[in-house]
Amino acid sequence: MLKKIGIITNTRNFLRLFFLVIGFFSNAQITVTGNFSMKPDSYEEKIIDSSYQNIYYKLEFVKDSKKKKLETICLLQIGKNFSRFSDFNSLRKDSLMLSFSHLEKLGAKELNQTLNLPDKWKNVLVKDFSVNKVIVQDRANVTYQYEENQPAIEWKLENETKDILGYLCNKATTKYRGRKYTAWYSKEIPINNGPYVFQNLPGLILEIEDSKSNFHFTVIAMDKKPNRIYLRNEKRILTVTREQFRKVLQNYNDNPGFFHGKAYNEDGSQISVKSDPLPYNPIELE
Repeated sequence: MLKKIGIITNTRNFLRLFFLVIGFFSNAQITVTGNFSMKPDSYEEKIIDSSYQNIYYKLEFVKDSKKKKLETICLLQIGKNFSRFSDFNSLRKDSLMLSFSHLEKLGAKELNQTLNLPDKWKNVLVKDFSVNKVIVQDRANVTYQYEENQPAIEWKLENETKDILGYLCNKATTKYRGRKYTAWYSKEIPINNGPYVFQNLPGLILEIEDSKSNFHFTVIAMDKKPNRIYLRNEKRILTVTREQFRKVLQNYNDNPGFFHGKAYNEDGSQISVKSDPLPYNPIELE
């Protein structure tokens, strides 16, 4: 279903509000038309490394309790001192936002370019090899950032093998924050890394899936094209602890009406807005 929207605005916060609204209509194709004009939203990033190896994963995941499985492409960028794992469309959208930040105004063409890049996996995870920490940027009502020590994942190495993209892979199993996982890693690629937070095996993790098939990462391609490894660092990104973010995310999904704004009558009196909890299935249960 194609929806066309004609909008005239100069409000700086419109873009964030617009993406909040269309989040409720994620299955619809939305196109902005008409005399649309606004100042570009703020965008800043800090480049921390350059990748020498890029690994593309197909991610199939269950975002909500309705068991509707989503699919997207994620990218693991590996540099000398850092690695970065994110939705590939998020990376592409950031590149657009960086270029748009230098424009005096945005029109329908620019906004439609970003609408064509839906990022379904909201989490960005950066591993800092020098201090053995991870930096996470994730979204609820706004973007939050927290740091923690790289989790010490304990693996049980198995004897089974299989082929993935022509690489001989060995099986390993583990438990991590409430889920059981089976991973396939290749000693032929001596890189201690993998999708999301996973690592600490004698080779790159090419596939990993939890026991309930809620999260399934599978390598589909690799290249060595150098690219920037960065963190967004706008002032509006809120720095919290992991525990604080988990509480915010839970509250956000339990009380979406509270976070998504208030409604008012013509006389200025507030309308009581009751909204059902959003479906919620985080990858980390503990």
